[in-house]
Amino acid sequence: RSLSTSAMVRCLDQLTIGVIGVGTIASSMIRGLCSVKSTKFVLSPRSASKAASLVAEFGEDRITIADSNQAVLDATEVVVVAVLRPQVADVLSALRFRPEHALVSLVAGLGLSELAALTTPASKHTSAIPLPAIAKRRGVTIVVPGDPLTLEMFDALGQAVAVESEEQFSSLQSITCIMGDLYMRQLTAHEWLVGRGVDAETAAAYVGGLFHTMTADAADARPDTFAKLVAEQTPGGVNEMCISEQRDDGTYDALAASLDSIHSRLQGAHDPALAPAKRRAARLQQTRSLPRPGDRAA
Repeated sequence: RSLSTSAMVRCLDQLTIGVIGVGTIASSMIRGLCSVKSTKFVLSPRSASKAASLVAEFGEDRITIADSNQAVLDATEVVVVAVLRPQVADVLSALRFRPEHALVSLVAGLGLSELAALTTPASKHTSAIPLPAIAKRRGVTIVVPGDPLTLEMFDALGQAVAVESEEQFSSLQSITCIMGDLYMRQLTAHEWLVGRGVDAETAAAYVGGLFHTMTADAADARPDTFAKLVAEQTPGGVNEMCISEQRDDGTYDALAASLDSIHSRLQGAHDPALAPAKRRAARLQQTRSLPRPGDRAA
């Protein structure tokens, strides 16, 4: 990368970043950077409660709430865009950008070409998809293109992964939906334990710690890591049994189908027919329409 570690530290420590849209992800980014850097932020006035919480946490010398979105642009050169996807066009088209503005989009499904068109004449455009764990500097974030400043920003929040193309970025972005699925599995496990008389506090501590422990072996994954971890489960043991039962029930095929569906949504042309339940219904209908043994043509 073009910036050394010491240069990155100086750069982030001296930087004032504008943020348009102060939701969960933007708040997590701000908390993570403020905990290790001297970076300052100018925030848009929307989401007043979240912005006020950040001011109370880090002080008015670090966090400024601007009077308007335009005031954010006027006070900064690096601007993070974190509004909801349906709001992007209305919010950005109402603003006046400068050539020196560098835009970092955290908006899922917003392509670089659309971002550039909405922020003309800004000169630099980057997309990144962080997750809430960046607040604790433990998040992995995909970035396209591999802009040095954006990479160093998210490296400071855990790990930044530069992606070669928007097509790859979209595919990688699709699997971030597994975060919600993972939390739902944790909730299911927690409720199962509590339903069998385990104290709720004990169950929560164990489920949270267990999931963290189980993923530790995959933290530095290579291309063959996941297949090896599955293959090393004891034959006839409970781990292999769970895999077998879930596979027979179509759980993993359903996950792959959900990823297809989500990917189509991120591409801007969601196909509801890709959803797992829709696919099963279509297969069932197709099976029912097949001629049965003994049927004769009229």
